[in-house]
Amino acid sequence: YFRLYGLEQTARIYATTQRANNTNSFGTSPVRVEAPIPPEHAMAADATYVEGLLAPGDMLFLPKSMWHYVRSLTTSVSVNFWY
Repeated sequence: YFRLYGLEQTARIYATTQRANNTNSFGTSPVRVEAPIPPEHAMAADATYVEGLLAPGDMLFLPKSMWHYVRSLTTSVSVNFWY
């Protein structure tokens, strides 16, 4: 299962960027997308996203700066390749 948020949703998901001046920067969000949204993260309810399921052998390409949430629904192996 995956959920993708565009960069324009950064404020709505309360995301922060780590090492912003570094080309290998990354970010995190305190919003737990599969949990009830607490009042302090109320804007997350209005965040737009795309979600989907991958089948065995499928691959998901994430462009740079795409916020994402990924969860395995079965026992599996995942590989990340950053370039």
